[in-house]
Amino acid sequence: MNVDTFVDTNVLVYAIEGAGDPKSEAARDLLRGGSLAISVQVLNEFYHTVTSPRRLSPLTHDEAVQWLDVWKQFPVQDLTRAIHDHGVQLREKFQIGLYDALVVAAGLSLGCTVLFTEDLNHGQDYDGLVARNPFRQ
Repeated sequence: MNVDTFVDTNVLVYAIEGAGDPKSEAARDLLRGGSLAISVQVLNEFYHTVTSPRRLSPLTHDEAVQWLDVWKQFPVQDLTRAIHDHGVQLREKFQIGLYDALVVAAGLSLGCTVLFTEDLNHGQDYDGLVARNPFRQ
């Protein structure tokens, strides 16, 4: 697989928000260009987030599934035992949350060099995958 950029869940969530929000516009622009990839974990987190009853306007199951189908057009890294094990190691090495470490491990497994996320330190290099906050001013 020849991709260079991994996209975290928050970018996908912002991309489906209403027009006029700067983060939503930035997320949509980002998703229109470049060689992007995601993981099964990102898909799971997206579904969980957008259907949550805690959201102001949660999506229905069918609406969320339609978006999942859109996101599945990107290369999707499976969550394997090897990625899990690597994620656990990265969690300890970088002192980050396990789910963030699993995202990093998935991106590294695809050979990505950039991770678009607002959840990790902007500019930090995680063993060759550099976190970039696409919403940073």
